[in-house]
Amino acid sequence: MSANRPLRRELDLRKFVDLTLGNLANCYSHAKPGAQVHDFIHFLNVIAANDHPGVEVPIEIVSLFASEADKAKGPDWLAKSPYGSIIVSCAYCVRALGAIRGQDVGLGWSYMADARYWCGVAISSKGIDEGRDRTIVETLSQQAATGAAARDKAYEPIRQEAYRLAREMRPPRLGWQSRAHAVRTIRQPVLDFSTANKVKNESAVTLSENNAAKKLDEWLSKMPDAAELFPPSKKTIASDHRQTSR
Repeated sequence: MSANRPLRRELDLRKFVDLTLGNLANCYSHAKPGAQVHDFIHFLNVIAANDHPGVEVPIEIVSLFASEADKAKGPDWLAKSPYGSIIVSCAYCVRALGAIRGQDVGLGWSYMADARYWCGVAISSKGIDEGRDRTIVETLSQQAATGAAARDKAYEPIRQEAYRLAREMRPPRLGWQSRAHAVRTIRQPVLDFSTANKVKNESAVTLSENNAAKKLDEWLSKMPDAAELFPPSKKTIASDHRQTSR
């Protein structure tokens, strides 16, 4: 174990992300001789800005960031890319950071498990030590968080449209049966808005069809008037009942 690696009992989820990003920066510098920290930061920010959490198959994650020319060479060629395992691990680190911001620790650890696995693949293929200067690790972690936050902000027009539709499409008499009911109802109109917004603004992000329902559920749960719009779930009611019964 590297002397720079924190003791296992001192590692929480965020520190695991920091450690993994440091390992990946080291892998990147070996895959691309002469690369500096700012080069890896740019590489990481590109992944943070274009990742789609709904994509889970590793080769498909790599394809998200491959050029059209590289995609034309086929999945076997992409699988042999020296950057492939680094890309996949970086994507899972970005997702773990998003889960941390969303206070979903369980999801964060799930992403972190995949990030560490693919980081291990990258390390073993490069034959390098996993130690990294602590200052560089902290810098990378801050930059990854900044990139993920920028992506979240880029979703704002789509998020606001989802909020508008959740309020305006609410059944007038009975209201929404559940938040899931609202998600099912507004999903396609939101996807249509996302596509139209991309046509008007080429730099705009789009909502992935595979991930739309999950993303909408997350957004609607955080609406300022969520408690008024959506009835509490059975899980929430059961939890409240347990607390009042004590």
